[in-house]
Amino acid sequence: MSSLENILELGWVLWGLNYANMAVTTSWAYDSFLTLADEVAFLTQSQWKLAKLLYIVCRYVTCGYLTLEMLVAFQPMMSIHMCQVIYSINTYLGGFIVVCAEAVFLIRVCAIWGFRRSVVVLFSISGLMYVTAATVVLSIIRSPPTITKSPIPVTSCLETGSDKTIIILYVILVAAEIQIWVFALYKVAASYWHRGVRNRLLEQLIHHNMIYLTCGLVFSLGVILTTARLNVSYGFMIVRFLRNWQVTVHAFLVTKMYRGLWRADRRRALLEPDSFSLATFHAAPGVSTQA
Repeated sequence: MSSLENILELGWVLWGLNYANMAVTTSWAYDSFLTLADEVAFLTQSQWKLAKLLYIVCRYVTCGYLTLEMLVAFQPMMSIHMCQVIYSINTYLGGFIVVCAEAVFLIRVCAIWGFRRSVVVLFSISGLMYVTAATVVLSIIRSPPTITKSPIPVTSCLETGSDKTIIILYVILVAAEIQIWVFALYKVAASYWHRGVRNRLLEQLIHHNMIYLTCGLVFSLGVILTTARLNVSYGFMIVRFLRNWQVTVHAFLVTKMYRGLWRADRRRALLEPDSFSLATFHAAPGVSTQA
């Protein structure tokens, strides 16, 4: 009876996670549909820079990432080997998306600082250190997740494994996000002190940098706390969903921030052609500030 109850409980959890994954994917698709006009205008009219390439990665690689997640969730007859392949691909894709998203945040903060050489060098060195630390962790703690066949035909397979690697990697990610957040906060505070609350450029910087940076940091901390505190037998599947959600949220925040900055810069250039725009501060590759 106890075994039957465990299976039923697992079934309810898997059904809930399937619906949650579907909700995340549907929200992403719905947002893509609503912002299609802005997307086309941005891709065709903005300048090609590194941040734009990172934007494209976050925008379109995430589509493939979510598609593979849906494939695993709603194909109960999938083989264990195929599950392992998809899980491995999505693990690397998720990490790649998060790294690109953090790179966009980093570029935006460097832009606020006017791409000062000392700041760029500092972030380059620290970024290399974070990547090296993550690589060392992955090479030392060799505990890949175990893929098993689901006992009930709700999903194709289950993922179980050690939470230690996840927590360490997300601690490294949070350390990087805190560094970016602190530099952005300092510059915003300094700009506020010198320019006052009526500066509209400052308002855009606060909205598009501090708010989005804070949201990304909160979601990363949420993954760490959930992974550390959730001790139920199916907790690893819930943690996996939270990681998928966090990857999607990072991509959503970055793409929304970047399009918003470009749109605000273009609007300012059209309405106030003789004033400074966000492009002047390298905060968005939009329209030139020349009349």
